[in-house]
Amino acid sequence: MTMSPQARQAFRPIEETPAPLGAQETFETQRPISPPLRGAAPSQLRTDELHTEARSGGPSLADTDPDRPPARQVIPVPKDLTIPKAESVPRIVPEDVTVTEPLELAISAPARRQVGSAVTFRLSLRNSGDRPQTGIAIRCRFDDGFVFAGSDRREVLQRFDQLSAGETRDVALSLTGTGAGSHCCWFTLTRNDGDKDAEIVARQVCVEFATRHVEIDIAGPAQRTEGSRAEFNVTLTNRSVKTIENAQALISFDKALVPKEASAGAEQRSGSLAWRLGSLAPLEKVQLQVEFECRTQAHRACISVEVKGANLDRDQDESCIEVIPVPGTLDLQISDRQDPLEVGRPGTYQVTVENIGLQAARRVMLETVATDNLKVRSATVRNGDREISLKFSGAGNKLVFDPIDQIEPGARVTYTVEVDALRSGQAEFRASLTSALSSTSVSAAEPTTILDP
Repeated sequence: MTMSPQARQAFRPIEETPAPLGAQETFETQRPISPPLRGAAPSQLRTDELHTEARSGGPSLADTDPDRPPARQVIPVPKDLTIPKAESVPRIVPEDVTVTEPLELAISAPARRQVGSAVTFRLSLRNSGDRPQTGIAIRCRFDDGFVFAGSDRREVLQRFDQLSAGETRDVALSLTGTGAGSHCCWFTLTRNDGDKDAEIVARQVCVEFATRHVEIDIAGPAQRTEGSRAEFNVTLTNRSVKTIENAQALISFDKALVPKEASAGAEQRSGSLAWRLGSLAPLEKVQLQVEFECRTQAHRACISVEVKGANLDRDQDESCIEVIPVPGTLDLQISDRQDPLEVGRPGTYQVTVENIGLQAARRVMLETVATDNLKVRSATVRNGDREISLKFSGAGNKLVFDPIDQIEPGARVTYTVEVDALRSGQAEFRASLTSALSSTSVSAAEPTTILDP
């Protein structure tokens, strides 16, 4: 299986036209072969003797000698019987069957944002089929309430030359909301089928922009495996010109998520965590963190953040995560040791690969990539408690580690990557894993908040 990079890519204005795909295939059905009659055996009667018995009534079943072998039946063929030609054999063509589309597109975005702030749409494109896909493009149209930096166009485009089998590509699109109200984007995934672009997936995503006293920003992973952990960073900013008195923050969560660690001062309640923040001055920021265990599978496991105060109407926002079963026998998990991370300070990501199956995993290979506001410094690998000498190659923020020949059942390999924080904002570290056990790669990502010192 071939590993493919899963780096972020930036949208750009529409320009060139993609190359066409190859021709489609047509499949044929085959006629079933009738099974032979049970007990059939060569007859000792001649054909004319069988016909004579049939015309004269012949011997009855009671008169048949049990030791005599059964007669072979001869069925006369009509002279006007027409044997169908090969061309008339029923055929299945693509228009007559429902084929599962291998291209999948997932989009996540915050539900609400402060007027004048940027919103990041995170797109995940996946080829779940067993063949490469080419000529793929994602188009995004957006209404007048959005602005794309550096352009006055209302549509942007991202092309993909090829998406290998099992490969996932992540794309981030940032737009700025210029006015209050609900502003929408229309995403279309297309594939070039020769002389035209065929629409595969269409999605509409809307974000509510309002002049809010408190801006709520939630950063967390979009997907985790069952039994792993997910960390959410919540930044609260007082955007008003007045001090908010007796400010409180409440984070509630679904039953699929179980809190394991939280920022100091958290009060645990049934299904929620609460913080008493006291006074929140104008432009003051407060950051909260909660780490959850993803206890059970869920398509949408959400956390909801609510802020209130003595002189503040309630503001609320939410973020959701998908909890999936561990794909195959290799469990891939990522964690960061410093979050939030200050500009100019070093940070550490830890990628853990554990063989939870009953057989050894062979030819295990890992790729990692970090966003451009991080700089990769170094990497080490440990098999259990023992450090191993595993070579890797790097290009920019991407690292490709040499394959590990074998990971025994129950064994764990840990990759540690050191980084430097370059600029403030949201960063992300992503890892992708392949092995000889499966034709599909496994990927995971860890978001990190970078703050100015």
